[in-house]
Amino acid sequence: MGHKDDPQTKVPTSAILTLAILAALELGGKHNKALALAKELRLFSHIPSPSRWNVALRLTNRRLHRAKVYLLPLLHLLSQVWKRLHTAQSYALDTFPLPVCENIRAPRSRLAPGKVYRGYIPSKRVYFHGYKLHLLVDDGKFVHEVNLTPGSLHDLVSLLLLPLDLPQGAELYLDRGYESHLYEDLLREAQGVVPMVIHRRNSRRYVPWLQYLAIVGRRVVETVGSMLHHLFPRRIHAVTPEGFVLKVFLFVLAHNLRLIAQKIA
Repeated sequence: MGHKDDPQTKVPTSAILTLAILAALELGGKHNKALALAKELRLFSHIPSPSRWNVALRLTNRRLHRAKVYLLPLLHLLSQVWKRLHTAQSYALDTFPLPVCENIRAPRSRLAPGKVYRGYIPSKRVYFHGYKLHLLVDDGKFVHEVNLTPGSLHDLVSLLLLPLDLPQGAELYLDRGYESHLYEDLLREAQGVVPMVIHRRNSRRYVPWLQYLAIVGRRVVETVGSMLHHLFPRRIHAVTPEGFVLKVFLFVLAHNLRLIAQKIA
């Protein structure tokens, strides 16, 4: 990618990214604990002493924000590696709510300022204030594409924002939130994707046996959502919206790296 570290830096950008992934994978995204663990295990040649950790954390955060332009290409690179290890037969797309605060604190939220972040969870019949996490996964539980949108936007927006780089003839499982005859026809004709959507009973395209296949096929994305929530802390600590999005993206990368490591092992 043509990246070059400053000659005066003692810690390369690769170590900064490794610390961030380690924090997301094992420590709930807490970088101070990742620094302590790296020092205990002697993972790198240079690790700041405990008295310098506050300064080191500020430097790590600044350098991590500088390196965020490499995270999306890194996700694409990991996706190419995974395709050599696993041949996917089907894909699933779903949306998960990511609240940043309680509803009572929504008016003074700094991570999600504005009413556009107020969303609704139909399955629980409750409102939340935060983001929506859109995940495109395959039948091997690998996340190929990810996006974050404000909570009030409809799930169909993810179909327009995600590139949906799927092989010809691949099956894409969707829930009722993505039900749109127009979009289904576009996916089938323009991209060669076979949409398997859970239709409502009053829909003209409702077929009982197809509904069963769609319900079973999309269970994998619900499993991935549970795996990611297991990595998440109770509250993702961030000061800025950019930091919140960055941490969520690091959790997705950590999930993918764990799958690749398990596949290679």
